[in-house]
Amino acid sequence: MSVMYRWSRNSTQKHEEEWLLKLAHLDPERVVMLTRPGSKALKVQVFGDRKMVDRLAKAHGGNVTRLTSNIWASDQQRPRAPLSIRGRLKVYSDEAGWRAEPNQKVAILIPAGMAFGTGDHATTATCLRLLCDLLPELPEGWRALDAGTGSGILAIAAERLGAASVQAFDFDPVCIRVARENAAMNGCRAVEIAKADSRKPGAFAKADVVLANLYSELLMESAPALAKRLKPGGWFLFSGVLKTQVDEVCASLEAAGFSKPHVVGRGKWCAGICRWPISEPLVIRPRKSGSRRAR
Repeated sequence: MSVMYRWSRNSTQKHEEEWLLKLAHLDPERVVMLTRPGSKALKVQVFGDRKMVDRLAKAHGGNVTRLTSNIWASDQQRPRAPLSIRGRLKVYSDEAGWRAEPNQKVAILIPAGMAFGTGDHATTATCLRLLCDLLPELPEGWRALDAGTGSGILAIAAERLGAASVQAFDFDPVCIRVARENAAMNGCRAVEIAKADSRKPGAFAKADVVLANLYSELLMESAPALAKRLKPGGWFLFSGVLKTQVDEVCASLEAAGFSKPHVVGRGKWCAGICRWPISEPLVIRPRKSGSRRAR
């Protein structure tokens, strides 16, 4: 059984941006901000291993809780309506709804209550939309590399969208186990999941697309190494960047040899897409009807 821990700290909503900046070095999928209607209170939560949460408790106070049910944040969490992405994907949180979906080619199941990587977070949802928008530009039999796969949702989505091969990795053994369980549950055959560091990704096969939903500091540190895992003219989709950090991230990517990123904002978060190496200017056409085209 996988073991995960939760660090929590009470605060107020006026300090939400401050907490996001304090925790910006963490995977944004692991950070949860809880509020209630009519209340100014804010509960800050982070899910991770014991070492991570103990470090947060030492730095910021708060409480540490051991979770014992296969990294479910709450077994009582109600399933939500399926998350529809560009009409090409539907992310379900309940097995009954997932099994009832008539078009299983678009359906993904990430169970309700999962601590992170459900698709609800802006970082993941925007990355999924960008991947859908990129499809018209990808070659037949395209390959994907998912750096810091977490729950495996991006890797699973890549297979659903037609990738012939998806290599995914994470440095956290808990994430690796959960991602493999989710991939198997979704019947994935093209997804392989391994342990690796995004700053030194090793000898993965070169991909047409690299997916990198990483926090800003790690993203900037990893970009040069991840670029080497792209085919010439390959695409780099990144997420997990706060609006206050996006200029620094984009400058770092351009310095590493990528084209000027096209950035999309959602709330406090940004995601983007760029190309390796620098070739023609990157243009994302506004979506009218049907899929949005990137070139």
